[in-house]
Amino acid sequence: MPELPEVETIKRDLSRLVIGKRILDITTDSPKQVKPSLAEVKKGVVDSTIKALKRRGKLLQIMLSNGKILTVHLKMTGRLLVRKKDTPKDNWQHVVLKLSGEKELRFADSRKFGWLRLVENSEKLEELLVDLGSEPLDGFSIEELRTILASTSRAIKIVLMDQKKIAGIGNIYACEALWLAGIDPRRKANSLSLREQSKLFNAIERVLKAGIKYRGASDQYYLDALGNEGSYQDHFLVYGREGQSCRKCKKAKIKKIKLGGRGTNYCPACQH
Repeated sequence: MPELPEVETIKRDLSRLVIGKRILDITTDSPKQVKPSLAEVKKGVVDSTIKALKRRGKLLQIMLSNGKILTVHLKMTGRLLVRKKDTPKDNWQHVVLKLSGEKELRFADSRKFGWLRLVENSEKLEELLVDLGSEPLDGFSIEELRTILASTSRAIKIVLMDQKKIAGIGNIYACEALWLAGIDPRRKANSLSLREQSKLFNAIERVLKAGIKYRGASDQYYLDALGNEGSYQDHFLVYGREGQSCRKCKKAKIKKIKLGGRGTNYCPACQH
């Protein structure tokens, strides 16, 4: 699933590629992914101009000149691709926004879990965003993290992935941050010492910034807005490295367990 670094990369790409473009039409072969309905979305977006791109957690927001907002959630396998009008159809392409300048913004999604939702105004947008937790790269403080951790005895990895606690961290970057901080992903969140909390706070920032630097992780479906892979997967610290030697201790082999239904990689020697 695209996480904060991947969605941020797409947002930055789209800010460069589609701001100022007018939306001429929207079509789909998967109406359930266009909410509240294709007819309502078409009425709301056609002839408007894209004014800005924003991101909150994993949710992308396309701000329109008429005050409406087209929100996009990529879920597990979604892609947003900017193409020239006559470019061959992309794999799993299901929604197309036809733009001025002979461009198209294509939403592709192999599993069809992702969606586009038209929001009427900024007040309605706030209702959609109200349950999202803190942005880990935007004013997030060690005090906020400590409050979050103290409030629950759930496994620390599950807490990091809880979008109501911290917005944007998913499986990849939770594994990476916990390895970097030397914390076992199964530890109870409220069992971390002050020193461990500080290490985790710094590790979260470090791995998310690295993910953005390398334009996201393309270990499965993710592509940027131009259809290119990111390269963070070439720099994984622990994620996806089961059976390989730990990059830190050089001796123990990385293990993989299931935690909260998700594959979780960790070093049994370095993470306590």
